[in-house]
Amino acid sequence: MPKKDQAKVEKPTIKEKLISCWQKIKSHQKTQIILVVSLTVIIAVIITALLLWPVKQINLNKNRYQINVNALRNTNAALPLTMPRRIDGMVVATADSNKIPICVMIENAAFSGVRPQSGLSSASLVYEMIVEGGITRLMAVYGGEPADPVGPVRSARDTYLEFASELDCMYVHAGGSYTALLAIQEMELKDLEGLCEAKYFWRDPSKSSPHNFFTKTENLNDAVIYGHGWTTAPNYESWKFKNATKRSIVTVSEINIYFGGAYDVQYKYNATNNNYERYNGGVDHTDNNTGNILTTNNIVVQKVPLGEYIEGKGRINFDVTGEGEAAIFNEGQAIEGKWVKLDRLSRTKYYDKAGKEIEFIPGNTWIEIVPEDRGFDYK
Repeated sequence: MPKKDQAKVEKPTIKEKLISCWQKIKSHQKTQIILVVSLTVIIAVIITALLLWPVKQINLNKNRYQINVNALRNTNAALPLTMPRRIDGMVVATADSNKIPICVMIENAAFSGVRPQSGLSSASLVYEMIVEGGITRLMAVYGGEPADPVGPVRSARDTYLEFASELDCMYVHAGGSYTALLAIQEMELKDLEGLCEAKYFWRDPSKSSPHNFFTKTENLNDAVIYGHGWTTAPNYESWKFKNATKRSIVTVSEINIYFGGAYDVQYKYNATNNNYERYNGGVDHTDNNTGNILTTNNIVVQKVPLGEYIEGKGRINFDVTGEGEAAIFNEGQAIEGKWVKLDRLSRTKYYDKAGKEIEFIPGNTWIEIVPEDRGFDYK
């Protein structure tokens, strides 16, 4: 081949290669843009994932911590299979140890058709106090034990809202006094008004109205979880509990509370069962569901100042915030001391005369709110 022709096939210079590449790139600008955008999106996704991963891990750890707080009472220990129930100290499955309490207003009028009530033997706590005209009413607090039926369910009263508040419970009632209904809204309680949400209740045709309004704990649990979506575990303070032991020496075998006439209350200690049997108006106070006499492991007599009359209908409200005298009974023994409730949301605590918080026996407790113009004694 002649030298002239050989010169034509010489390799291009570096400069010529660069110019050629640039021209090709310019001729494919669309491809270039797509490539750049794609790379940008991929890089953005990778960066976002890297940034969010620690946040997700923090949230997961936070959720695990919350479970431990609710189930293990502010510890980081592994979940046990069983735990003492917060409301009454009874050992139950861990998942059932801190349910939202259900506070139900129960009638206690002293005439046929009301007594014996249904479901009181399943309650973890029962509060009793005068509501009007010397008549007492009960607020039964259900912490997990089933009862069918429960009632008669009656109307809300002001003083009970103080105890419902400290337990962060669902407050169950059928109507109420004007002031109590206003207070329920102002306090933003978990409210189940039976007259408005009748699907959880029924009327017993064998009894006269308004003493025939009933429910059951299954319905009330459904109202908590499905009806209102209240699923956050309550965080009220638990009382202290101790192991039950039968004392060799019984110093208190009888407790009397003088509300008046058919509303007088008496508890008698049953040494065999290590509990107290309840009498109301001089007769056995039984549960209509079982036919058995009502019993309790602990009794609290809480002395309060004279009440304040409201609404001009004889309804009365007691001051249960502050402190005052109290006597606690269990295992055939009496402990005199005081009650303390710092504010509406604080749990009422009980202390002996030395200032030590009193320990309760695991199981149910009846709390008797006794104004200073009504007496009580024990022997």
